[in-house]
Amino acid sequence: MRELIGPHPVVGIVGNAKNAGKTTVLNALVGAFSDVRVGVTSIGLDGEELDAVSYLPKPRIRLTPGTLAATAEGCLSTAEAGYRIIERTGIMTGLGEIVLVEITRTGILLVGGPSTVSSTERIVERLRRRGAERVFLDGAFARGSHAAAGDAMIYVAGAHLSASMEHVVAATKFALMKFGLPAVAPALESLDDEREIGWVDPTGRFHPLGTGSAIGSADAVLDMVPPEAAWLYLPKALGPTFARRFVDRREEHRFGLVVADPFSIVMPDDVLRHLLLTGREIRVLHPMKVLFVAINPFSPAGHRFDGPKYAEAIRSVTALPVIDVMEDKA
Repeated sequence: MRELIGPHPVVGIVGNAKNAGKTTVLNALVGAFSDVRVGVTSIGLDGEELDAVSYLPKPRIRLTPGTLAATAEGCLSTAEAGYRIIERTGIMTGLGEIVLVEITRTGILLVGGPSTVSSTERIVERLRRRGAERVFLDGAFARGSHAAAGDAMIYVAGAHLSASMEHVVAATKFALMKFGLPAVAPALESLDDEREIGWVDPTGRFHPLGTGSAIGSADAVLDMVPPEAAWLYLPKALGPTFARRFVDRREEHRFGLVVADPFSIVMPDDVLRHLLLTGREIRVLHPMKVLFVAINPFSPAGHRFDGPKYAEAIRSVTALPVIDVMEDKA
């Protein structure tokens, strides 16, 4: 696993569902890098004994002396690990201020981190400044954008998404296609400075449409894009309603889509599948590198997949390394 992480100092962990197994992966990573100073944080709340929504039992974050963690101060009251506060960040959450702690005695720590990418980036910077050679970002399901604060990510394909292995494998295929979307050409990198929706003509010139969001106005936006457009830039989220209309009206236009990053594409699996199968190019300003797929064949709901068969099925839809961290701890 260390070899798969490689030179990337800041790695996010993204799951396909709640209870996918992200915390198990985090614990494995902390263990794999026990010889270096590690920092951990989360977006949302991770490490609790029971999931806050489903009340299913969850793996808890176990940290060893010397590890750094950024967590909301309110989480410290449940800590079984020994710790000392080394820095206050001024970043507030519903559970109090985010503080940086150094673990002094092995044990369990509830980690509740900041709720935005910008705050996560600030936390990562502080952890790195305090000497963390590796920083791992655990995150709440459906808010995978925390991984955008990292250099790379791990995708966790957990059985809890569905009792059907075929469904989980298909969803994994399209999720990895999304996270693997290519970067824009250098000529389009200046779109990162734009805050409005707009189209790009074949010469690379940007034409703003006077709105920053397509929410509730998908058809109105599509109506304003002329036939000669090469690209349509969406600076905010690309959601399911716009995606459906883009697919439904695909015979009327020929342009591709540009979004900020893969996490800007937020929609159910069936809509994502239709969007990616249109054959239209989708490019991102900030591409994400997926290091490997971590599989979890067990669901806390009670069902399980045959581990080797599940691994083989996932490998059939991706060229990325596929590992079960409970079986491969190296």
